Amino acid sequence: MVSEAEARDIYARYIHFDGLNIANFSREIFEAWKAGGITGVSCTCGIWENFRGAIANVVQWKKWFEEHSDLIVQAHTVADIRQAKKDGKTAVLLSWQNTAGIEDQLDYLRVFRDLGVRKMQLTYNTQNYSGAGYTEPRDSGLTGFGQEVVTEMAKLGIVCDLSHVGPQTSRDVIEFAPEGKPPCFSHILPGGMLDHPRNKTDELIKLIGSKGGFVGLSQFGPHMKKGNDSTIDDYVEALDYVIGLVGEDLVGIGSDASEGHGRPSDFMAWCNKDKGYARQLTPWGSQKVVKPLGPLAQRAKLAEAMARRGWSEDKMRKVLGENWLNYLEKIFER
Repeated sequence: MVSEAEARDIYARYIHFDGLNIANFSREIFEAWKAGGITGVSCTCGIWENFRGAIANVVQWKKWFEEHSDLIVQAHTVADIRQAKKDGKTAVLLSWQNTAGIEDQLDYLRVFRDLGVRKMQLTYNTQNYSGAGYTEPRDSGLTGFGQEVVTEMAKLGIVCDLSHVGPQTSRDVIEFAPEGKPPCFSHILPGGMLDHPRNKTDELIKLIGSKGGFVGLSQFGPHMKKGNDSTIDDYVEALDYVIGLVGEDLVGIGSDASEGHGRPSDFMAWCNKDKGYARQLTPWGSQKVVKPLGPLAQRAKLAEAMARRGWSEDKMRKVLGENWLNYLEKIFER
């Protein structure tokens, strides 16, 4: 048995990678990552933006990397994340929650890959050129253009994320993706614990696992079994549930931390409307959302909860970060 004190030491020694943050990025957040011992974070830098808007977001991040180089460094490779651990910094993997930024141009994928956007969610909640999001009345499935996008992403070493993607489109991508380059669910919760359209069915989770894909778990209270009454221990229970479906080598953290954004706020309203301005997709721009992992600066409490559940040091090491890094290495290599 690992004690909670030993768990804090384990957390400090090993890499912790968080598969998704959509925080109000600033030096305050970067300092919270450092205080929380977070080695690497996949950071959303695109949702509804077109090409020009997506470029502007990358430019902002390039400025932050320069201005806050004492705290953060851009990750282009897994080696960059491991080096950040040695240097006491947090590695930032730039990511999109939609492929709107390439518009209808496959060649733009290469441009953003070279700029360091190494992880892209195929669709965000609604329909785009590639497929359907989970809120669409009818899930159209992976389109012909979407097949080209998935193929090109695999070729370029860009992670294909299916977290907000509709169930049929998700299934199509999992089955279509080139061998050895499986997609991931970077920030989801299991439908077997709570039946909700945003959660992934156990069947889909098993399917992505059968292809060697990855599953990162979100801490979105309303989609957890106990709703906004969920605790950090309930989160670890959900981790164990998914490990029971795909094994302990394909599961990690994808917290979906939105620290610094108010509910309501203009940003959250923009996120939760189709294309940022049209129909209301979900109520979460203003309704209460509890995220039981707590503040980013207190992330070590996750290791304590793992210890309370009886996890071994090796299992903690893998789920806290090594599993993510092994998966990213598989996708990034070309």
